[in-house]
Amino acid sequence: MNVYPLKDLIEFSPGQHTKHVFFEREKVKAQVVTLDSGQKIPPCRMDHDVIFVVLEGNGKIVVDGENTAIEKFSFVFIPKEKESRSLEAETKMIVLAIQVKP
Repeated sequence: MNVYPLKDLIEFSPGQHTKHVFFEREKVKAQVVTLDSGQKIPPCRMDHDVIFVVLEGNGKIVVDGENTAIEKFSFVFIPKEKESRSLEAETKMIVLAIQVKP
């Protein structure tokens, strides 16, 4: 068993979002993503399922052009079959992102 102090990975950058990978195995990759107010993660395509858990803040997630509001404690599952996904922060956001690889 391993315990990861996620609070130690929280770091905001005025220029762009940050990502800190803290766990990676053959089928799972976990990271803490931070976005300052107004920052975005541009649309991308992934070959695996992704889970986002909002730990702090609010914003929106855009999946295949569909906008959905997300806020603290939102849990979002995006299957690999979706064409694109992106995040946009309305306030400072801290997001746990878990990639589940086939």
